[in-house]
Amino acid sequence: MTVIRTRLHFLLLMTALFVMGCDSSSSGGDTIFLRHELTEDIGGSPITLAFSADDLSTGRLQDIICDCELDIASFLDVQGFSKSDIVAARLEAAEIVMLFPVNENVDFLDQAILKLTAPGISPTEVANTSSFPSSRTGSMNILPNRDIASFLDRPTFGLILQIDPATLRAGQDYQMSLVLDMRLEVSGI
Repeated sequence: MTVIRTRLHFLLLMTALFVMGCDSSSSGGDTIFLRHELTEDIGGSPITLAFSADDLSTGRLQDIICDCELDIASFLDVQGFSKSDIVAARLEAAEIVMLFPVNENVDFLDQAILKLTAPGISPTEVANTSSFPSSRTGSMNILPNRDIASFLDRPTFGLILQIDPATLRAGQDYQMSLVLDMRLEVSGI
């Protein structure tokens, strides 16, 4: 009988500790995390940055402005959310992809800085790199603790890629694309 009482007391103690550890005040305060890979503008075209070697020089950072409007509303809609549901967002990964010239690798660059832009918000650096592989793609280093939700909840947002080319071929046109992987925290249902 003593063994049964000891077990019963132990079970009651464990149940009490478990109940005290539960959060009973979470009424609708849950959030959901979504991942989204952004590769296209609102028109469905790839995110493309184009420039001519004759317009840039080596040895200094210069802005390559994306002539694109970006938005995540359609992605959120498919998931059952809207922009007003965004609690926080951050960039998880950014990759530069060479499109043209077809035989060019990203190692023609010395440095690259990615900034997000939106009306009413100062351009904000979110990623950078000064290490480029001898391949057609190169990953950027994501800056920690940069909440990008204020850009995503605008009607559209854009980006600037600042580059410092190590070498340029005179008269050559260049095209690069960007792939952005985002983590979104949205209000739960």
